Amino acid sequence: MSQRLVAVFSHAVTDEVYTADGTLSAREVGGAGAYAAVGAGLVSAPWSTAIVSGVGALDRRRLGAWFRRREIDPVGLFEVGEHSPVTRVRYRGDGERVEESVLGDAHFAAHTPFPSRWPVGQDRLAGAYLFHGTDERYWSEVAALRPRWRGPVLWEIAADACTPADRARVTELAGLVDVLSLNAAEAAALTGRPDPLDALARLPGNGLVVVLRCGAAGSLVRHGRRTWQVGTAPGPVIDPTGGGNAYSGAFLAAYASTGDIPASARAAAAAASRTIAQYGAPGVGPLERDETRRAVREVTVSATTT
Repeated sequence: MSQRLVAVFSHAVTDEVYTADGTLSAREVGGAGAYAAVGAGLVSAPWSTAIVSGVGALDRRRLGAWFRRREIDPVGLFEVGEHSPVTRVRYRGDGERVEESVLGDAHFAAHTPFPSRWPVGQDRLAGAYLFHGTDERYWSEVAALRPRWRGPVLWEIAADACTPADRARVTELAGLVDVLSLNAAEAAALTGRPDPLDALARLPGNGLVVVLRCGAAGSLVRHGRRTWQVGTAPGPVIDPTGGGNAYSGAFLAAYASTGDIPASARAAAAAASRTIAQYGAPGVGPLERDETRRAVREVTVSATTT
């Protein structure tokens, strides 16, 4: 039987990253899909992660080669028009960033990998990473396909779906997934609670694993009545772009293979640290996997039960 794959459903784009002073620091393959796939690849076996994304016909060979160099299967790349999306990422002095689609929002949306784009048998899924908002068409596909999917499903919620008005809808859709991943700012916007622990307590439950990413403060992971406080792996922060996506992809890949929540969070923290240690996404190969495994040992974790 063919190897089962963790499928990453999200955009692979070209990121133009600008520092706070307006300097172009990198022009690299990026997007949530690319970073999540790299995170998954850093903590799992070669060729056990696949990317699903729309790409331009003129870019498909280049992007396919980029993923193959990282031992990520590009089987899910599909062509839409001539050009792949380009995202301009501008960092502000406070460390926050603003993103815009250079070719327009409609162009970006046309390359969205809906779940029905999975090109091989559903029995080959080991898990699925979804990066999306709350729109009906997308989630109707998830609802229809979910009974045939194998392995856990992680939803990294898009920031524009994190408002108090979206809270009921997010709670409803969380019933279709196994893991919900978001950052502290998104959790605060969704719940109206700026304190991460307070926000975590107000996010959906009912058997769901909730991952709350807190940047330099590490992460909080909740399942049922247990909450784990997870540290970070040591290392430089050169470019934080994609760190949260890499964390989510790595958490899913580790969780799909082990079912161990705290171990998956530690692996995710190590993969995120490796990702933000340079401009652009890191390579993935034996050396990077070994470095990530060593970094896992330095990630602290403690648990509380309520």
